[in-house]
Amino acid sequence: MKIINLLAILCFITFHTNAQDTVTVNTHNKVVIKTNPSVGSTSYAAWGEFPKNEVSYRKVLLTLEMGCAPGLKCGEWDYLNHIYIGKKGGVTGDSLHYELGRFITPYGFYWTSAQNWKHAWVFDITDFAALLHDSVQIIYKHTGYEANNDRGWTINLDFRFIKGTPALLPIGVQEFHQVNAPYGNSNTPFKTVVPDIEFKMPNGSDFVTFKTTQSGHGMDNTENCSEFCSKKRKLLLDNNLISEKNVWRNDCGLNPLYPQAGTWLYDRAGWCPGSIVIPDNVYVNMKDTNKHSFSFNMEDYVSGNNSANYSVSTYSFFTKNNQKELDVDLENILAPSTEFQSLRYNPTCGAPIIKVKNMGKQTVTGLDFEYGKVGGVIQKIWVPCNIKPLESQILNLEAIYNWRGASDQFFVNITKVNGKEDEYRNDNIAYSKITNANVLPNAIVIEFKSNNAPTENYYTLKDAQGKVIRNKIAFTSNTLYKDTVYLDNNICYTLSFFDDGPGPSSNPLNKDGLYWWANTNDGTGFLRIRNLSSGGVAKSFQADFGTSIIYNFSTSFRMDIKDLENNLSMDVFPNPAKKSFEIDLGLKSGNPFKMEIVNSLGQTIKIIDSVYDGKIINIEGLSQGIYFIKLNSGNHQAVKKVIVEK
Repeated sequence: MKIINLLAILCFITFHTNAQDTVTVNTHNKVVIKTNPSVGSTSYAAWGEFPKNEVSYRKVLLTLEMGCAPGLKCGEWDYLNHIYIGKKGGVTGDSLHYELGRFITPYGFYWTSAQNWKHAWVFDITDFAALLHDSVQIIYKHTGYEANNDRGWTINLDFRFIKGTPALLPIGVQEFHQVNAPYGNSNTPFKTVVPDIEFKMPNGSDFVTFKTTQSGHGMDNTENCSEFCSKKRKLLLDNNLISEKNVWRNDCGLNPLYPQAGTWLYDRAGWCPGSIVIPDNVYVNMKDTNKHSFSFNMEDYVSGNNSANYSVSTYSFFTKNNQKELDVDLENILAPSTEFQSLRYNPTCGAPIIKVKNMGKQTVTGLDFEYGKVGGVIQKIWVPCNIKPLESQILNLEAIYNWRGASDQFFVNITKVNGKEDEYRNDNIAYSKITNANVLPNAIVIEFKSNNAPTENYYTLKDAQGKVIRNKIAFTSNTLYKDTVYLDNNICYTLSFFDDGPGPSSNPLNKDGLYWWANTNDGTGFLRIRNLSSGGVAKSFQADFGTSIIYNFSTSFRMDIKDLENNLSMDVFPNPAKKSFEIDLGLKSGNPFKMEIVNSLGQTIKIIDSVYDGKIINIEGLSQGIYFIKLNSGNHQAVKKVIVEK
């Protein structure tokens, strides 16, 4: 196994510490990919002219966009796709065949090119940054055996290079494994295909990153391995354990690409259909240039029919540690956002959600932020956290109080790390696009029809500050529930509905929505929201949603009365009221006033011009619901919400 020495490249790099500069390179532009059933794979190669060696990168991101091929349906099956560095340095250069990223195609037979269906996924390939200079061949490999006469995909590959100073300076890279390894096969033991590797730290390096990409495939008759069994993997360095985990993903039911035409929501061995296979990085400080050993081990297992296997690639990246003491990268804004991978969170009107990565040497215990709508009101907050070096974490900020402003841009800026200045400021600010949240009336009815597995379901309704408005559990099967909710004015709310409770003992599968074609034993249910006043359906949810529904909305009714120092204080009692209510304004008897009773749609139902005498207001004839009392007396104003019951 040879080491690609990057030290020569490093000597020519000028480090950029000013504002970020980004370069985008496209290698595959609407390339049509199909299977080749006769051999099981097809490769599509293209050359990219990347920035020259004199440029260093802080981060490199690869965006894969997929759509349906012109005039065809999208591909039908969940097939392995790989993105490789082919050759570097021209057609006569080194042939590397390093795996940059791995992707599993979705079950796409619902979609056609006529629908203009397309989505995008983003890979962080910063570890390979030093190899992506000058002329590089990029290979997209699509596997599978389905018919290729009526289905296929188009792909775009865009490489985004963010110039700047790396936290880890590249010295060399060595491929350890790139294999399809049988698992549980007594004729071909796993370790004979994934052997232990000896290596040495290159001169000048003091840090090594072990990158592992692993996904399980095949379905034997013992434990449905390797696709549907969770098995333990151990990584050892010089016979010392450095990583231990089960090769498993338990979040397929939260895939932002849903519903799909197949078994998209089943959890699997390190992957989900229509998703990136996420690599694991293990970081080790090490200067010793003696021989070392790296060992990749799976727990013992014997397969019944020898069909289980793992697709495995492992690399070691040798670097010189250039970490600052305090350095945090604001990786992404998940909400508000229009990015495909954040669809489960958006659109939103409440708490922003962000992802940050600790690029420094110290553990991050607290971050100061400023954020808001560009050109609008800026909010500031301190958020406690515990982020170890080179780890990422998703954080929730305090809800936005003021979304006013003409801009459709949102920003977040990290102003302090552990109470001090960040030592690398170039990646502390990020922007995203805002789409308006859904708008519902103040008075709604949450309608839930349970299916045969009601123990799987529960829901909460919260306002933007996290206050629980409704919390519903313990449903019975095949029952229609109607929950009437009266909400405040111009407030953001989040309805979170879950299907991850324990399933029936006779059929324990959960995280499969209220209807799924592959589990008809659960029957059919639905979730929707009605307008209480009109009775119409304001929102109906897809029944095949997987694990959960997260729905953000704001209330629509506006009184458009400014907060004035001379506003009246008004009390209304009883509230809720039935036939009448009394108002107390704190005014002297005889003061003239004008009062409007307005319904939740903003329509004026009743107007009263009178003088104040501790008025009792007759509301017989008003239908059940939420109303607002808008009152004027001279220059004084007041608004009060009243709930009318029968």
